[in-house]
Amino acid sequence: MPEAAEIDGRRLRSVASRDRIINAVIELVDEDQGIPGAEVIAARAGVGLRSVFRHFGDMDGLYVAVIDRIGRRYTHLSRPYEATDWQGQVREAMARRMEMFETVLPYRRAADMHRQRSPLLDHGLDALTLMLRVRLETAVGAELRADDLWFEQLDLWLSLEAYGRLRDRQRQDHAGAARVIEAAVSALLAAKR
Repeated sequence: MPEAAEIDGRRLRSVASRDRIINAVIELVDEDQGIPGAEVIAARAGVGLRSVFRHFGDMDGLYVAVIDRIGRRYTHLSRPYEATDWQGQVREAMARRMEMFETVLPYRRAADMHRQRSPLLDHGLDALTLMLRVRLETAVGAELRADDLWFEQLDLWLSLEAYGRLRDRQRQDHAGAARVIEAAVSALLAAKR
């Protein structure tokens, strides 16, 4: 019968191996290499290919672990707004999103390349979009949301898709993309003063 210290050592090595695999995916995506295959992930993590599947079952299991780890990076952005008026809250939401979008953009790019093979990635982006929309709905209130055209424009300008297009298709740097979004949002806020 194995000693308790031996079992604990194996458990610690297993946890460390799992952590290295998750970190390898994050590093590769942060380097804008898309979502790599299991072989590349295993090599970066310094583990055998079988270890990737032993820990996560399949690539979707690994994606869930990566999405969870990335999501923890941004929990501070969901704290309550400091502004007491809705316009201040929208501006806070915009600032928080600009902070998040720049670092989450490589993951959106990678997910876009693999959506057909992994509905889970598509679901993760849908969940992020829904969470951001609900936060915005809370900030502006029902009477302002009643103007559907105005609210949909506001939601669009404050979306990862708008930011991504400005960065990827229109070749804006982060500051340029943020300026364009801020100008559009300021015009929408001014329309409701």
